[in-house]
Amino acid sequence: MVYQYDICSFLILLLMIVSMIIRKLYSGQVHRIFLLFVILLFGTTVCDMLSSAPLSAIDPGLRDALREGGTFVYFLLHSSVLPLYVIFMGLAAGTWYKFIKRRFNKVLFSLPYIINIAAVLSNPWTHAIYRIVDGKYTRGDYILLTYVVGAFYGVLTIYYLAKYKGVLDTMSMIAFFSIYPYTVVAVLIQYFYPTHLLEMFAYSVAVLTIMIFVIRPEKMLNLAVGSKTMAAFWQDTKNIYLSEKKTHIYIIKVNSDSSIIKLYGINMHDAIMRELVTKINAKVRTIVPTGTYSSVYYLNYGLFAVSIENKYTSKDTCGQLYEAMCEKIHTDNNMTLLLECAVCEIAIPEDMPTFKDVVSFIDTFEKSSAASGAFIYSDLTQQEKIKMSFDIDRYIRKAIANNSFQMYYQPIYSVKENKFVTAEALIRLNDDEVGFISPADFIPAAEKSGAIYDIGKYVIDSVFGFIRKAEQYGVKYIEINISAMQCMSDSFVDEIKDKLNEYGVSNKAVNFELTESASEILDDVLRKTVTMLHAEGIEFSIDDYGTGYSNLHRIMSEPIKIIKIDQSLISSISDDKTRAVIADTIKMIKSIGMEVVAEGVETADTAQWLIDNGCDYIQGFYYAKPMPEDQYIEFLQRIS
Repeated sequence: MVYQYDICSFLILLLMIVSMIIRKLYSGQVHRIFLLFVILLFGTTVCDMLSSAPLSAIDPGLRDALREGGTFVYFLLHSSVLPLYVIFMGLAAGTWYKFIKRRFNKVLFSLPYIINIAAVLSNPWTHAIYRIVDGKYTRGDYILLTYVVGAFYGVLTIYYLAKYKGVLDTMSMIAFFSIYPYTVVAVLIQYFYPTHLLEMFAYSVAVLTIMIFVIRPEKMLNLAVGSKTMAAFWQDTKNIYLSEKKTHIYIIKVNSDSSIIKLYGINMHDAIMRELVTKINAKVRTIVPTGTYSSVYYLNYGLFAVSIENKYTSKDTCGQLYEAMCEKIHTDNNMTLLLECAVCEIAIPEDMPTFKDVVSFIDTFEKSSAASGAFIYSDLTQQEKIKMSFDIDRYIRKAIANNSFQMYYQPIYSVKENKFVTAEALIRLNDDEVGFISPADFIPAAEKSGAIYDIGKYVIDSVFGFIRKAEQYGVKYIEINISAMQCMSDSFVDEIKDKLNEYGVSNKAVNFELTESASEILDDVLRKTVTMLHAEGIEFSIDDYGTGYSNLHRIMSEPIKIIKIDQSLISSISDDKTRAVIADTIKMIKSIGMEVVAEGVETADTAQWLIDNGCDYIQGFYYAKPMPEDQYIEFLQRIS
């Protein structure tokens, strides 16, 4: 017997099994069936070796028993190879459940397998398939039955691939079909030359081809975070629709993902994502039975997906996944993080009838401003569904094209002059489809997309055009929020100078606000821009002071006139420690010649305490809410 081919097959299949286990390439039903298929081939190869190897060093009685048992198990396992292969192919194509649910197809698929298994199981008495006499293997009269059954499943494969043509890509189709040319040639050689055991070697080469072109570990598995990839998710989701199998998909979004990258870097970001995948997997294992269809995917940019068969989910599943995401994360450098996440459950196909619906939803959900929490899509109102899945970039583009932004003005009270001498200009976006969109959502998105430049031009034109109207009612200047990205434009200074001339606005009538976080990167181009504008007589404020890591010593070196204490501090003024911090902050700011504005003042007691402690300006609902331009003019007329 020439059994060296079996040794090669043994080594190839063993390496594949070890590789798949080490790389955890057994997540999801398709991968598990493929691993089972490889193990089945490995067991068949081992039995083929036992039935053919000389084993001359073993006692003749034991050798004959091993050969007898090996041959029997070989035929038993061999009978299952091609049926399991057809199942694997159908699952990979995503059409297996749709195909097999028809009674005729069940009989068509199962009957040849049952006949073949029955013939093998009865062989010890009938010797219809093979017989072993004096340790020598001899073919039985019905050995051709196994070849006929094999040929049937080959024809079934061709029929299946033709019926569902277009479901699989070309390379996958070729890879699936390749098993038959390999094995047919090997079987023909082995049939006419029984001593050349080529069949299992042909199977192992075919399976290696399938692993490279169908399983594609490098494309389907994200080793950095230990989950399946976006490509795998799209493929598996397509298969869900094709197989018409009811499934729940949970889309998980880490709202603070971009901040994690900025604060900790990409390596730590990947470590955090890996920890989240571990948490999700652990929770899924408590929800579904072992071996049940479920998969966890990392879709990039802090977006995850979990797919669970419908019958194993409940109304609590979404909440359980959200709770798992909200647990503390302990990083490798002993840091503890609490992340803000949104989890949305969608039922397929009830919530989203087509694959394109899922693609569209996930694309927009990633960009949306979904609040933290657990959401069941079918329970949302139509308005909530729109907000959950709306593409914020599209609404920004729409607002720019339709000029549908609106400027609001919030009056600021001057303690010294005992009147309102300034106001903060605040941009608003109220879309006709989704309603109010918070600046906290659309400004960061606009900075990311570059639309902030168009928005900035709108704000400058609107406010500069309004300043002359407000001046006649005693308004000395308007505070305008600008983005650090605007300041970094080489043309920004010239644009502002041109606008001052165009609208006939004094440089003293404008005060630009930078957030404290922007002031932390006040260097190079940004610092140069601020310095140049200050040289033109334009003053600057630091907004949201107290929310970041700025210190007064560094701010003193910048051309800053006003410090605005953030409302998050003001809202906690009833706390003795916070009150002491605010009082000391006001003293320090005034001691270096800067002015202080307190934001978010809502009560008379808070306003009086700030006045008593030397605050220069007070802004908040206690005095006035932000209002559109015409209402602000009416407000000024009433108090003048």
